[in-house]
Amino acid sequence: MKPLKIGISWVRGVVGETLTPGVLVDFACAFGTFVEGAPVAVGHDSRRSAPMLRAAVLAGLQSCGCPIVDLGLVPTPIVQHVVRSRRLAGGISLTASHNDARWNALKFIGRDGMLLNPFQSEAVMDIYHLGEFQKRPWNGLGPVRRDAEAVGRYLEFVWSRLDTVALGRAKFSVVTDACSGAGGGLARRFLERLGCRVLALNDAADGEFPHAPEPNVSNMRGLASVVASVRADAGFLLNIDVDRVGLVADGGVALGEECVFPIVADYVLESARGSVVTTLSTSRMVEAVAARRRRGVVRARVGEGYVVHRVVAEHAAVGGEGSGGIVVPKWTRWFDGFLSMGLVLECMARRRARLSELAAKLPRYHMLKGAVPSSSEHVYPVIESFRRLYREQDPKLDDGVRVDWADAWLHVRASNTEPLVRVIVEAEDPDRARELFDRSLDQIRRLQTGRGEL
Repeated sequence: MKPLKIGISWVRGVVGETLTPGVLVDFACAFGTFVEGAPVAVGHDSRRSAPMLRAAVLAGLQSCGCPIVDLGLVPTPIVQHVVRSRRLAGGISLTASHNDARWNALKFIGRDGMLLNPFQSEAVMDIYHLGEFQKRPWNGLGPVRRDAEAVGRYLEFVWSRLDTVALGRAKFSVVTDACSGAGGGLARRFLERLGCRVLALNDAADGEFPHAPEPNVSNMRGLASVVASVRADAGFLLNIDVDRVGLVADGGVALGEECVFPIVADYVLESARGSVVTTLSTSRMVEAVAARRRRGVVRARVGEGYVVHRVVAEHAAVGGEGSGGIVVPKWTRWFDGFLSMGLVLECMARRRARLSELAAKLPRYHMLKGAVPSSSEHVYPVIESFRRLYREQDPKLDDGVRVDWADAWLHVRASNTEPLVRVIVEAEDPDRARELFDRSLDQIRRLQTGRGEL
């Protein structure tokens, strides 16, 4: 049985195994107790398990007396926008984002629309483990009210931040792949308002995922083929709750998720003051972009919660990570796939440049990503062994082990979302990247099979 995964601001598990109705009710009660029965918003993605999660979470929150704004099937950024704009005490988005259909999760949102910080999350977990939940009598249960206007208000909010005149003149041709997630239908509506001609793939939000839902190059083959065949200007692969996107350039070239943040960051830094915040696993392309604008780069742990809270603390201009998530703090406090799509297209329109031309201006590095399944008892011995192996290289230890050389870097860390050890390598030379990557994977497997220390 796969374990229940608990992160900085979420609880994730396999439905019917570790994520059961009883677990869901108790975590909802813990969150309802944490917000002291104040109003919260709840939304969910398109997974088949969503109705079960919704029923359990609503029951738990109601029992604590929380008035609930029920948003139904919506992307996570809409839940976060509702929490912030309506000044609610918090929210819960029911989504496992990039995980496959067996998984689902609760994402806990604070009153400012940000995912919970570590201290808030620890408070929720303490309440959960103690099991001492706030309870209300039959006449004090929290009411549930739908907000049918939330989607429209959110889209207007994002549209108002973009140069719709320049975008309307550009008349871009765009292909989207919503992977049958919560962005189905909405991505087309969003982009058509920006003057785009849209061909929408996998646009029914029915949870029948046609391919793995993570927006990386390996999942972009179908999208890339269509972009090439219809000669579109851009393609966007959305993850299931639309907090992240991957890019396909004109000509059907899959840029993947690593190019999204450098392209948007370079554009945002034209007009915004402040540094750049990214993660320890993100490409050095970010440093190159920041150096052009004479800005500093701050690296944080992997995950939206860590990035966004660091962005706010640093008064940064923009934050994001190599998975395709981006936050622009003057407007939002969350990763937002709709805003990311809009800013990429606005950059193309204002600079009068093709997406392939924007990508060509980024430095060329060779990145390899992999993961080794690992039980919880093996993960931390692996991390410790890498720390010892590279102790002379002054590794960064904030999130696993990151080692930097002049021409390359290596990051080995425990996955936040799955029982895996992740390995990310980037180098200027492809052979150097491959050698470092293969050696690291072999080292992990040798340790796991008991064939000695690293």
